[in-house]
Amino acid sequence: MGLHRFTKLAATTAMTGAALIGLAFGTAHVASAFGVGVQPSTVEMTIKPGDRQRQVVTIGNVHKTKTISLTMGLADWSLDKNGKLVLDAPGETPRSASDWVRFSPASVTLKPETSQDVVVEISVPMKVQDKGDHRFALLATTLLPELDKRGDISGVWNRYQLASLFYLTLTPSSSNPVVQSVSYVDGDAPMLTMEINNEGDAHARLQGMATIKNASGETVSETPLSTVVLDRHSRTYNVKVVDAEKISAGEYSVEFDMDNIFAPQNKFRSTDVDVDTITFVNE
Repeated sequence: MGLHRFTKLAATTAMTGAALIGLAFGTAHVASAFGVGVQPSTVEMTIKPGDRQRQVVTIGNVHKTKTISLTMGLADWSLDKNGKLVLDAPGETPRSASDWVRFSPASVTLKPETSQDVVVEISVPMKVQDKGDHRFALLATTLLPELDKRGDISGVWNRYQLASLFYLTLTPSSSNPVVQSVSYVDGDAPMLTMEINNEGDAHARLQGMATIKNASGETVSETPLSTVVLDRHSRTYNVKVVDAEKISAGEYSVEFDMDNIFAPQNKFRSTDVDVDTITFVNE
């Protein structure tokens, strides 16, 4: 397979690869830093007991000179309070779907500027106790030598990982995000902070816009909002304010327009998420 599908993978994979620090797997370095990408990085599936589904995940090497060999594997995954990805050994966490999964091939060797498909086969048991989300991650792992300041091999080897994260949602289920509080945090890099709770048994995928207006009602900043809150989880969502340098001294209001775009209880159509308007004074 050619590489044209991976020309934009660096930005997609950077967030996933950088967060792959798992309790049972040690420290993983940013996969995209050495020229490897995965597509898709996130997979959402609706499942039923007894289902058999297939997903193709493509691993691409965008490096122009290096051949990269990777070992494929599975893991359980979750997000911590701050949205950081946490990995556990497969089958060790509640709502794990790792035991339902087989994949092929078990390893991939990619010449420069090539890619290869990994076929993921999912077989859902006839009896599943819990509705809602079940999760697993397909991991690609490699070891590469660290280079010193002169570009020579230092003798230290680092492990690099990237992942495709799977959400398997068994219906009927619901996604019920509630924004419990929101605040504007001033500083060198002003931020908006939200405390969000999801009491549903399926994840919430939130998207929207935060609009900051001055005392005259003029818009001075529009900050895109995008985050995920897992089922029965709470999290703190921090986002840097766009065009913060335009916020001079004075009074301001922040208005929010946010939707949950993953709502199985609404036939997966978007639902509104209420977020109260806040005000702040910039001195």
